[in-house]
Amino acid sequence: MTKYIRRLLVVSIFFLPYISIAQIKKTGVPFITNYNPKSYKAASENWDVLQDSRGMMFFANHFGIMQFDGVRWNIVTQPDNKSMVRSLAIDKKDKMYVGAQGDFGYVVQLCNGQYKYTSLVNLLPASDRNFGDVLHTVIRKDEVVFFSVERIFIYKHNKIKVLKSAVNFDEFFEVGPEIYVSDNTKGLLKLENDVLVPIPDSEQLMGMKIRKIFETKNGLLLLTQKNGLFTYKNSQLKAFVTEADYLLKQNQITTGVLLSDGYFGIGTRQTGLVVLDSEGQLIQHINKQMGLQNEYVTNLKTDKEGNLWVTLKEGISLIQISSPLSRILDTSNAETKIYCSQIYQDKLYIATDNGLFWLDWQAYKNGKRENAHFQHISGMSENVWNIGVFGNSLLAFEKNGIFEINGASAKLLAKVDGAWQGVLIPNHPDLLLVGGYTGLYLMKKINNAWVYQHKIKGFEESSRIIVTDAAGNIWIAHGYKGIYKLKFNKTFEAVSNIVFYNQADGFPSSLFLNTFKINNQILFGTTKGVYKQEGTSKKMVPDPVFRKYLGMESHIRLLKADHQNNIWYVSGENTGKINQKKQGNLHLEELPFRKLRYLYIPGFENIQTTASGDVFFGTQDGLIHYNSTKRKTYQTRYKSIISEVKCIFPKDSLLFSSRYDVLPTNMDSPHERLSPVLSYSNNSLHFSFAALCYDEADATKYEYWLEGFEPKWSDWSLQTEKEYTNLPENEYVFHVRAKNIYDVVSEEAVFRFEVSPPWYRTSWAYILYLSLFGILIYTIIKYQKNQAERKRSQLIINQEKELLFTRAEFNEQKLLLEKENLEATINLKNAKVASNTVNLIHLNEILLSIKELITEIKKEKDSAANLNILTKINRIIDHELQGDQHWNEFEEIFNQLHDNFMQRLKTSFPELTPRDMRLCAYLRMNFNTKEIAPLLGISVRGVEDTRYRIRKKLQLSSEANITEFILNF
Repeated sequence: MTKYIRRLLVVSIFFLPYISIAQIKKTGVPFITNYNPKSYKAASENWDVLQDSRGMMFFANHFGIMQFDGVRWNIVTQPDNKSMVRSLAIDKKDKMYVGAQGDFGYVVQLCNGQYKYTSLVNLLPASDRNFGDVLHTVIRKDEVVFFSVERIFIYKHNKIKVLKSAVNFDEFFEVGPEIYVSDNTKGLLKLENDVLVPIPDSEQLMGMKIRKIFETKNGLLLLTQKNGLFTYKNSQLKAFVTEADYLLKQNQITTGVLLSDGYFGIGTRQTGLVVLDSEGQLIQHINKQMGLQNEYVTNLKTDKEGNLWVTLKEGISLIQISSPLSRILDTSNAETKIYCSQIYQDKLYIATDNGLFWLDWQAYKNGKRENAHFQHISGMSENVWNIGVFGNSLLAFEKNGIFEINGASAKLLAKVDGAWQGVLIPNHPDLLLVGGYTGLYLMKKINNAWVYQHKIKGFEESSRIIVTDAAGNIWIAHGYKGIYKLKFNKTFEAVSNIVFYNQADGFPSSLFLNTFKINNQILFGTTKGVYKQEGTSKKMVPDPVFRKYLGMESHIRLLKADHQNNIWYVSGENTGKINQKKQGNLHLEELPFRKLRYLYIPGFENIQTTASGDVFFGTQDGLIHYNSTKRKTYQTRYKSIISEVKCIFPKDSLLFSSRYDVLPTNMDSPHERLSPVLSYSNNSLHFSFAALCYDEADATKYEYWLEGFEPKWSDWSLQTEKEYTNLPENEYVFHVRAKNIYDVVSEEAVFRFEVSPPWYRTSWAYILYLSLFGILIYTIIKYQKNQAERKRSQLIINQEKELLFTRAEFNEQKLLLEKENLEATINLKNAKVASNTVNLIHLNEILLSIKELITEIKKEKDSAANLNILTKINRIIDHELQGDQHWNEFEEIFNQLHDNFMQRLKTSFPELTPRDMRLCAYLRMNFNTKEIAPLLGISVRGVEDTRYRIRKKLQLSSEANITEFILNF
């Protein structure tokens, strides 16, 4: 056995391109994803498949090379003659070589996403250009071999060597580093140094129509079209007998692939895929009844994730052979909801919404599915909610009652109004408690048979979920009310005690509560984690162990222990297993079960385990099987890609796309990075993206970030497109990355681009604006300068005019003032002349009267008479000195000349006497003291005294000048 393993390892490493890391399960049918022509929108026929270094899938389709990125299908290019593509190969630099009908060449991807096909037929001489389908394309070191039945073309250093057959070649085989060709006249040939060398004694292989050759420990394994399998070693041909000979000989082998552990995947024309182990035992037979959409297999290839791609005459199928999960299907392939499953006496029973079914589990598990079918148990066509083994009996709990199952028949034990499930009462193995739609029922085992007893009194609630504890308490979970703890009386006829628990007792909610029994401990599933009952307070509190591993945010829908002390759970939408390690630590395992998300029937989650390690999950999509011995790598790295970028305004305009013939392909360098610079009118973009991960691709989530526009990554979503509108001018980088169902984040994809500013915000525009602004500033300054100059000139002119006007006005005022002064002077002088004239006349009159009186004085007269005359003269003189009459005349003239000075002064200072007023008038006339004294008829000293008295009456200080006061009054 050790030698065999070593040999297998050598073969596996040596023939790495043909060997997958995957090992297909024998139990159940792998998950299959079918892609029909309506989904990929191309021809139905597909002939070959390959995967590039990024993980992108390519298919040889009748319409051309078809690409699949996990989200979108596109025809990316066609041969020059537009014929169908028959074969594909790819080198380490992702350069694809293509074999078509009457044409072959290579394909490279350009920086704008387009794939450019270049035909190599022009390197052939004209005589060798007439050939049919190029059925195989193989890369060997530095050369590429193209095979057609007419010729073999060896392309090397831009030259082609042509190998011909006398009649026609039959088939072409790549076996590790060797290439074999079957010839209709020479048998099996080997390609050595670009020459076909016959294999000794291989003529016996002529006419066998070999379709595939594998290298094994027993020599070459030959897969023939209609005669089954043979081994060929040392010129000895032997039949290789398998468990599937009846399938392979009747249904025509078309192709094959070497899987891991020496498994062989064999495609047929009429019965789909057959998988054999190295000993010829049948591992899988996947045909249309098992989920394959077409029986005619044209090619088989595995990808980096260990998935098997099957190209078909009509459509493409992806078989997830690396998954430890598989579906329990039979030839009926009936769709049904599974509420429960149970293995009993080598039979697998399933409780469904259409009744109870069974199949021969041992036959099914050993691959004999043609004879293993789910069979309906008559009499049970309603919803069967649960099945279980109690003692030596298998009981089923159905809408119409309780049944005992014996092989393929059912016996009604009790007709009740709906039965959910049953549990044995602790310490009473002969008593079975059945939960029903409207309460509880008691069954008793009598003479090794279960017999219905009665309905238990005192409890009428629906009892779908029941567990018991060591103390004999019955715990019942009601979906939207709470938890009941019951105690029966000694005769089990009635409930003696009921304790009810809901949100008031510590649960986070009274809704969606469940109860489970794990390691003899009663636990409760809530919408916020796992709870237990605290021993002292009897309050419901979070369980610390489960809080550590399952948290407090998920709805705990199921907890169940298996035979290996593992705990299975359904938390939210996640299914997992808690493993007990040797050191006592717990380990959570969830990744293998991510496919089960959203498959359970809400409220009826069920997991069934067996001692042999089989695990069954009942879902609304059928029964799913798991075996922990099947391992899969879930941390496989993969890439996100940007499928297409287009401007969407003012009209759609592609920037990057792999779709055929939508962008130019006349670009010289395919390795340049595309970084378009867009006009501002094209500032609205639409991005399409995908992840090159094909396991549950519809559940892959994405996040994106437009660097330069958004501050951070978006939230994860199933969205595979993103649109941005009205982007401002800037340099941008669009980032996208994916997260598959196993929470593995992809390598991110980026697309760099730049949005130019509108013409009015370009550098040249700003230079123009700056120039115009400079011109404007210059013009404004020039204009303001001219305006200032004009204003200054006008101001000077106005000032000159104003000066001339002022001067003229001043001269006019001066002349007027001079005139007024002259008139006043003349008037004053006239008044003085008049006054003087009057005074002179009056004085003459006085003098004449005095003269007359003097003439009267005579010597002869006595002295008395003369004294009388002198006295009269003296009175005349005194009267004149009083001058009242003359003063009145003077005062009238003076007031006219001095703006009523005398009147204003008298009004302001009524204490002034007439003498005071005369003195003030003389001071107004600017007379000095000596001039005033004779006018007043007093001495100079008298004038000084009078001035002093007037100063007091005018209330002037000693420093004030009385003359200035009188002049300014």
